[in-house]
Amino acid sequence: MGTIYYIIPDLYKKEVNIKAFFKSLLKGKGISYFRDKMFSQHKPVGGIKVMYQHCMMLQELGYRAYPLIMGDYIGDFFDYCLELKHIKDVGYELSSSDVVVAPEFLPYLGLKFNNCTKVLFNQSQSWLNYKDKLEKADINKNYLELGYDHVINCSEYLCKNLKIEMNLDSVAITNGIDHNKYFPLPEKRIKGRVLALSRKHLEHIQFIISTSNNLNYDFHVIDGLTEAELIHEYQQADIFLSMGYPEGFSLPPLEAMSCGCVVVGFSGGGGGEYMIDNVTSLVSMDGDCLDVVKRLQLLEKNKTLKEDIRKKGYQKASQYSLDNTKKMLSDFYSNKL
Repeated sequence: MGTIYYIIPDLYKKEVNIKAFFKSLLKGKGISYFRDKMFSQHKPVGGIKVMYQHCMMLQELGYRAYPLIMGDYIGDFFDYCLELKHIKDVGYELSSSDVVVAPEFLPYLGLKFNNCTKVLFNQSQSWLNYKDKLEKADINKNYLELGYDHVINCSEYLCKNLKIEMNLDSVAITNGIDHNKYFPLPEKRIKGRVLALSRKHLEHIQFIISTSNNLNYDFHVIDGLTEAELIHEYQQADIFLSMGYPEGFSLPPLEAMSCGCVVVGFSGGGGGEYMIDNVTSLVSMDGDCLDVVKRLQLLEKNKTLKEDIRKKGYQKASQYSLDNTKKMLSDFYSNKL
């Protein structure tokens, strides 16, 4: 095999997409669309983190694997210290032994590369808006029919759903946790501190906070932290609010469990692999903020339940290791390519 390139898209590219702008305009968000395009600050993204992890593990397995930077967004907030490749140096003409791995939310991006093997890396419930991203001639095509050679997913949940929604066979390379970094420090934990990440459904977080003002909780809402800073927050938190939906896997709740947090909130679908209601977490139907508040009330009253969930959540998170992910990567690249 030649070189494996994981495409890191230019997430904060300032170019305005007219179609996307009009969609935002119809939703009353035209001004915010321009503001986000022109003045947005580069922030960590979980899916990009996983792509860096893949490159790191593939290098450990003896492959030449690199993040391929497509623009200004580097995305390495995680101290992986990997050598980067840039599209201006690599170009789109590759050899037949090379591999490009493209993100699912830009289905045509990987197809720009010639001669090589093309892998689509799905980390989300892409079928929900997949057709909106396609040209009319491709509207009924799945990823393989579009031109990809293989599809990998970050969870078994996504494999099952791609089979149902697209009649598509794919391979699960399940996300893992670096347990040398993500671990509990009970002496740092602050009783009653509730942590939330503002990147998804901030309006839900704000509602839950305002509706919980009679509870003895101290809410901390964060965003844009480095990995080390985020781990520090996890280790200080007593409870973690899982607010993302829909999700292909939902890495933050698992990271929080690994650091000893009690996870409360939404599984987003993909998080259901490890978010088991009343066992490893307290799970509400996606978007049901009032039920989340009830679960927070329950934890305040029932300390035994709280500590049981903390223990079992940590045990569940311990099953998701980078060694398991590395083995899945090895199996895929040795058997499929």
